[in-house]
Amino acid sequence: MHPCPIKRFAFFALLLLAFNTSLGATPVPAALDSLVLAGKEELYNLQFQEARKTFAAARQQFPDYPHGYVFQAYLSAMYFGLDESNDSLAAHLKKQIEIALDQSRDFQSRFPDNPDGPFYIAITSGIEALYHIIERNFLSAYWSGRRAKKSLEKVIEQDSTYYDAYIGLGLFHYYADLLPGVVKFFAGLLGFEGDRDGGKKEIELAGRKGRYFRVEGDFISHGISYFLEGAQSEGLRGINRLYQRYPRNYGFGLIVAYHYRKSGSARRCIEYCREMTAPIDEDLPQLINMKYYNMAISYFNLNAFETSDSLLNVLEKLPTRKSRFYQAAISYYRGYMADLRFERRKALAYYNRIPDTKKARYWYLISRPNIKYAADSLTLRYQKAYNLLLTHRTSDALLEALALKKVVDKGITHPNPDFGSKIYDLLAYTYYLKRDYPQARAIYEVALPRLERMQDPFDRAWMYMHYQRCLRELKEYDLAEAMLNRVDDIDESYTKLIVERERYILRKRREGSG
Repeated sequence: MHPCPIKRFAFFALLLLAFNTSLGATPVPAALDSLVLAGKEELYNLQFQEARKTFAAARQQFPDYPHGYVFQAYLSAMYFGLDESNDSLAAHLKKQIEIALDQSRDFQSRFPDNPDGPFYIAITSGIEALYHIIERNFLSAYWSGRRAKKSLEKVIEQDSTYYDAYIGLGLFHYYADLLPGVVKFFAGLLGFEGDRDGGKKEIELAGRKGRYFRVEGDFISHGISYFLEGAQSEGLRGINRLYQRYPRNYGFGLIVAYHYRKSGSARRCIEYCREMTAPIDEDLPQLINMKYYNMAISYFNLNAFETSDSLLNVLEKLPTRKSRFYQAAISYYRGYMADLRFERRKALAYYNRIPDTKKARYWYLISRPNIKYAADSLTLRYQKAYNLLLTHRTSDALLEALALKKVVDKGITHPNPDFGSKIYDLLAYTYYLKRDYPQARAIYEVALPRLERMQDPFDRAWMYMHYQRCLRELKEYDLAEAMLNRVDDIDESYTKLIVERERYILRKRREGSG
C-alpha cells in the first residue's frame, strides 16, 4: 500500500474540523445562509472557482459576519493541501488566516455568550494548525491546535447540542490516540487526551445530527473505517455512495480507484480512472496527477512495465505541479523499471533524485537497497511473481514463488543478501492470501532466522507485519503482538501509521474473541 491516499485522507479529515458552521445558535441572514450552502455544494462538486466567487460574495455582502472570511481561508487551505509546492498559495493562505481570525475574534467580542464566537475561532485556528503542519512547523501547529481544541470545548460547554462541533473534537480525540507511546504521554500532559473509539462516536454523532455537515461526517467516518481501522468493505460502501451523489468529485472517485488497485483489481482501477473525463479545475493538479499515477501503477502491477513507464513519462511531463511525494514516487518507479531492463546508469539517476525528507521518506527507504544492489534476472522474476500476488493471481504466484524458493534453497547467491528472506515472505504471504494460514505460518517460522539477520530494517519491518497478520487469523494474538513489537522504530510516518492500524485490528480481534 502506498502512503499518499492515507495522508490525503488524514489531511482532509483534519481540515474538515475547520469547515463546520452551525447556524442554529446565531441567527444568520437568509441571504448569507443561501450563499454558504451554495458554496458548500460547489465544494462538494469540486467546483472551486465557483465556490471562490460565492464565498467572496458572502464576505462582501456581509462583512460583519465571519462566514465569508473563514470559508475563503478554508478554500485556500484546500488548494494548498492539493498543491503544497505552490509557495504563492502558502503566502495567500497565511494572510487569509490572519484576516479570518481577526473577524472571528471580533464576532466573539460582540456576542460573548454565543457559542458561535468560539466556534469560528476554532475553525480558523484549525486551518492555521494545518498550515503549520504542512510547513513542518510543529510547535506553531501545537499552539494553533490547542487554541482550536479549547475553543471547541467552550462551544460544547455553552451548548451541548452544537453537533457540528463534535466533528472537530472527535478528530482531536481520534488522532491523539494514534500517536506513538512517548509522544502520546506528553500530548496528554499538554491536554491532548486520545480516545479512538470515543472520537469516532463523536464524528458519527455530528454525521447524524449536524445541521449542515452530514456529508463531512459520512466522509470522515467511512474514511476512518477504510484507511485506519481495516474495515474496508464498510468504508468503501460509504465513499462510493458519496461519489454517486457527487459524480464530479474525483476525490471520492480516486479513493474508489485506489481501492480497486490495492485489492487486486488493477484493470478495474484503470477503467475507473479512464471514466474520469470531465474537466478538472487547473488549480487542482494533484487530482490529475493521482489519476495518471493510479493507472501507471496498475499497469506496473499487471507486469505491463512498458505501458506503466510510458504513463509515468506522461505524468512527469504534464504541466501540473507535482508534490514532493509524487516526484519521489515517479523517480522510484521509473528507476526501478530501468533497473529491471538492466539500464543501471539510468536507474541510479532516478534513484538519486529521491531526497531524504519527511515527505519522500517512504520512497527514499525502499530505494536504498536498489542503489546498493543492481537488479538481475532473479530480481525480475521476483517482481513479476510479487505482482501476480498484488493482482491476486495467487495460483500463478504460488508456482513462481515455489520455483524461486528452490533456487534460494540450492544456495544460488544474489547480490542482495536479503533476497532469500524476500522469497520466503513472498511464498508465505501467497499462502496467506490463499487463506492457507497454517502453511503460511510454517514458512514464516522457517524464515524467522533469516528475517532476524536482514540488513534492511525497513523490509524486515514489513515482513514482521505480514507474519503477524497470519498469526492474527490463527488467533495467536499474543504471538502476533510479539511480531508487531519486533518492528523496528522506522522513522517513516506511513509505516508507523500502518503499525498502529495493525495494533488496533489486533486489539479488536482479541476483544471479539474474549
